[in-house]
Amino acid sequence: MPEYTLFLGCIIPARFPFMEKSTRLVFSKLGCVLHDLEGATCCPTKSIIKPIGDMAWYVTAARNLCIAQKAGHDLLVPCNGCYSTLKSVESEMHVNHKIRDKVNAILALEGLEYSGTIKVKHLVEVLHDEIGIPKIKQNITKSFDGMKIATHHGCHMLRPSSSIFFDDPNKPKKFDALIEALGAKSIEYETKMLCCGGNLNTADEPEEATALARMKLMEVTKKADAISLTCPSCFMQYDSRQYMMQKTGEKLNVPILFYPELLGLAMGFSTGELGLDMHRIDTAGFLAKWDSKYNYLKTLKEIFDLGSMRKCYECAACVNDCPVVKVNPDFNPNEIIGRLLSGELEAVIESHSIWRCVDCYTCYELCPQKMGMNKIFDKLKHMAIEKGKGPKAFIASIEMFKKDGRLGEPSSVRKKLKLKESPKSGGEELKKLLDHIDNNGEENEV
Repeated sequence: MPEYTLFLGCIIPARFPFMEKSTRLVFSKLGCVLHDLEGATCCPTKSIIKPIGDMAWYVTAARNLCIAQKAGHDLLVPCNGCYSTLKSVESEMHVNHKIRDKVNAILALEGLEYSGTIKVKHLVEVLHDEIGIPKIKQNITKSFDGMKIATHHGCHMLRPSSSIFFDDPNKPKKFDALIEALGAKSIEYETKMLCCGGNLNTADEPEEATALARMKLMEVTKKADAISLTCPSCFMQYDSRQYMMQKTGEKLNVPILFYPELLGLAMGFSTGELGLDMHRIDTAGFLAKWDSKYNYLKTLKEIFDLGSMRKCYECAACVNDCPVVKVNPDFNPNEIIGRLLSGELEAVIESHSIWRCVDCYTCYELCPQKMGMNKIFDKLKHMAIEKGKGPKAFIASIEMFKKDGRLGEPSSVRKKLKLKESPKSGGEELKKLLDHIDNNGEENEV
């Protein structure tokens, strides 16, 4: 059972206790033991404390690391700012013996000595590298399939790269992988790596801080259902400051979710347990959309192979080979599959477009997964027929088949060709057999 010492810093316990609650809940669910750290202080945050002097910054951080050493477990840090500070000092103390000796000389006054026996680890680092995506997926009870999430890494999850190197500082992948482990789509967007601007507030530049936050929020509101992050300072910018923007009439409504909250929801914890009502930006719309998507895709999975359907939609390589597309550019089978994935099953079944698939198997023969779009259209046509929908000629042919077991009766033309009379139809016998099959192709109970 993995054990870690939890370093919460200042802002999470003081202003956002729901972040602490979700962290404790999900790590417990994942089989981890989190130990509290008695005697810890501010990490200290670089932007405020380092200007006092480098040594004050080093000593404060090193003192926290020494206390953690006594606890005997690696530090798990859910706050970006705390992580960047503690990791930077940990790295500096390992490579710069001059600084290490000076710091230890001061720490000795309290009987402490930094020896580097424990490691500082970010929450994302632990979840991705140590607990692992397979274990996370095993604990998911309600997927975020169909939802689009924008990851906000924040400056201090990955920087400075001279000290932090668990992911690429400019093109990171691990946080996005954790989002997609929940079933959601982690979107790419232009302002993805943009600073939230939070430290401009302490520089008495609130308008500039708001402007930076607005840039990301304006883009994300058009592309994703929510932002997920792991930094309480960034959360203040995107949740609290967004709330103030709304108050002045700005049309923004981007829910902001601490990653353990998102993971906790997927694990089955309630919004009350996670404290989502403590956010300034209401998450009710996001949760309602998630619930609707989940129920829709659950229904869709009962009808189609959803994984293959998604691959088919993303590929779309055979669309231009469809013979119907060549004569009718209004027919776009890939677009129809996209509509199914986006929640328009009923509208697609009602549309005439599904009948334009002529079952030529061109797409099947070109398909690398040997699926072919025609298989999807076969099921859609079946569902339409069940609802009494379909082209008149198609419906008439079905009725003839059900009545006579044939799609046409022999005519007098046969005599002109001196063909003998056709064998008697077995339509009646076939009808008796078909009566034992229900609309889903299963045998009826006798």
